[in-house]
Amino acid sequence: MGREDQIITQRDIPYPYSIDSDEMVARFEKCYTAAINDVMTSRSLGDSLNLPSTWLGPDIKCRTKELNRDVVAGFAFTIQWIKDPSPDERTRTGEKMLSSYFKNAILCVDTGGDPESGYLGELNTNAMMRNGVRGSVIDGGAKDTGFVKLMNFPVFCKFSSPIDAYTGNRLRGWHLPILINGVKIEPMDVIVGDSDGVMVIPKAVAEEVLVKLEKRKEFEDKVRELIRSGMTPEQAAIKMGTTEL
Repeated sequence: MGREDQIITQRDIPYPYSIDSDEMVARFEKCYTAAINDVMTSRSLGDSLNLPSTWLGPDIKCRTKELNRDVVAGFAFTIQWIKDPSPDERTRTGEKMLSSYFKNAILCVDTGGDPESGYLGELNTNAMMRNGVRGSVIDGGAKDTGFVKLMNFPVFCKFSSPIDAYTGNRLRGWHLPILINGVKIEPMDVIVGDSDGVMVIPKAVAEEVLVKLEKRKEFEDKVRELIRSGMTPEQAAIKMGTTEL
């Protein structure tokens, strides 16, 4: 046997949520990463889950689309690459992966720490958009970013590069647990990105986070209106019955 056993060949991942896929994405996209981080991590919030932060860090930024207040949400389609300069004896592994893309996915790429290659370029982006993929997150570089900018497709990554990933690297597989900047991402975890970066919401708590997040956003919207109406932050906090905003 060659190295065929190194590729993860699972094609379909069961949908793990009780909320419809389109509805869940739409509801998360009405929120933002700062509120998600508060709900997941803040000890000062009564409705916080007090979990470790799953922010992917300051170097993972959207580099192909000006998000402004836009939010991108979807479900993790995980991909792992490894350093391996040997020729790949397997047949059309990349095409097999592309055929597995699903609607509302966010492609999450573990590059194995590759410091120079570009992943998921313009041709791959066409396949993503055709299949209803909402964005991509790369622990490293993206290529063809000028083309992708014209396509208005959000790519969160560290840098851009003209070097193709297939040069000196090997697609190990997809639909498997990966790490990006030390944060574990499982297939079908919820991924949310905006102008502040990317948050990962583990699927075991994603629906609970969504409910708490919507309550948190409703609270913040009311406080925002009180301050805009002329109240001080202290007055708004008292009005809302909380000790801090």
